[in-house]
Amino acid sequence: MKNTIIVCEYGWIFCGIKEDERDGATFLSGASVVRRWTNGKGIGGLVKAENKLEYTLDAIGDIEIKQNKILFEIPCEW
Repeated sequence: MKNTIIVCEYGWIFCGIKEDERDGATFLSGASVVRRWTNGKGIGGLVKAENKLEYTLDAIGDIEIKQNKILFEIPCEW
């Protein structure tokens, strides 16, 4: 399974394996909060595996995100 980047309200950005969507929520396993990047590539740079180490990801485990808080999703190549 591949990771997905989910951009939410208030600037929260998560990445993890999208497991399911039900009851108005999206479920990610092995999720992380994208805390920081300084490579000038923006959040889109995280899509490529070779850029992953240029981002600070804080592991938070399995999470549930209310779908009405999601602005957009970006599928990753890794």
